[in-house]
Amino acid sequence: MAGGPALRRLFAALAALALAACATPGAAPGPARYRLAHSGEAWSVAGEDRVFEDLRPRYPILFEQVLDPSTRGDLDLRAVRRDIEHVPVDRRNFDALNTVAISYFELNHRAQIDPGGPGYFDDSFRAAKLLGVPWKAYGLVAEPALRNAILDFFEDAGSGEKLETATTAPRLARIVASLEPKETDPARRERIRSLARSLEAPPAP
Repeated sequence: MAGGPALRRLFAALAALALAACATPGAAPGPARYRLAHSGEAWSVAGEDRVFEDLRPRYPILFEQVLDPSTRGDLDLRAVRRDIEHVPVDRRNFDALNTVAISYFELNHRAQIDPGGPGYFDDSFRAAKLLGVPWKAYGLVAEPALRNAILDFFEDAGSGEKLETATTAPRLARIVASLEPKETDPARRERIRSLARSLEAPPAP
């Protein structure tokens, strides 16, 4: 066909450029992942990745409830539940997971800095309910990338890096351990067992 070799050379050049862009140091990875791992104490940004600013327009009601200390009662989790359980898996699943993470870290921190305060029980209860969102999705959605991201979140939530998580990390051990019957992949089953063991002893603050 006329122009065939030229077109093939053009496609090859474009492919090379795309690969080079992916390999460029400091290039921002895609959003289809757990985005707050190794972000230190922060749960709004991770390096150059402004996670909270990216997600807030997608879940305005939930973030408004989470960020207002005067809010009491149940959170509206319908949107994040719908998105994290969506099949086929796409960006919305991971956006929902990261939204759950930000909300959990905020509420858990607020509860732990004022134990026995007026919002302690509400914030603790709502933080616990947030953990149930990815836990349920793990059993419903068998996509490996999403399951790995959910484990990344639980690992981060028990690492002690985020503010006040060292105190509450042991509470996650049973939650994580209960994921093992839902998993058939040997590598992830071993990761679940290892993570559950590490969560039984609180990490250093």
